[in-house]
Amino acid sequence: MRCPYCATQNIAGVDVCSECGADLAGLDLPEAQRGFSGRLLGDRVGDLKLARPIVLAPEVTVAEAVARMRDERSGCVFVAHADKPVGLFNERHLLTHVLRAGLDPAATPVADVMTTELVQLEPDDPPAFAVHCMVSRGFRHLAVVSNGALVGVLSVRTILAYLNDDLISG
Repeated sequence: MRCPYCATQNIAGVDVCSECGADLAGLDLPEAQRGFSGRLLGDRVGDLKLARPIVLAPEVTVAEAVARMRDERSGCVFVAHADKPVGLFNERHLLTHVLRAGLDPAATPVADVMTTELVQLEPDDPPAFAVHCMVSRGFRHLAVVSNGALVGVLSVRTILAYLNDDLISG
């Protein structure tokens, strides 16, 4: 470790500089990470700009769900039963589960083609957890839930904007 006063190289962990006698105690302790990695682990999902969730009943048709997504410029809708999120429907479901299968969007309930595998984040979770879930499981939208209630949607677009802001300002 280099002494900040006289620039003499000292053995790591010493408390006093061998050249000038300056107090070096604690100067070699690791510091909390800053920048990109530190923010990914230290920030909270709840502090990001979350989208307002669109919540529909299970019996709503795919055509109605797509119209809501278009009108509200959203990539997904959540399906809830008794105020509890039970599924998610997005553009990918429309293409792969409805159109490819030749189903009629006006006659198909969204509950028949939604995913029931919901990854739910808490507002206090770090953004790194969200990025890991999105990458490892191929999700583009994650539910943010507080006390059992859906409070927001975290999208890939939001994560990219967050990372971009950090790269530009950091």
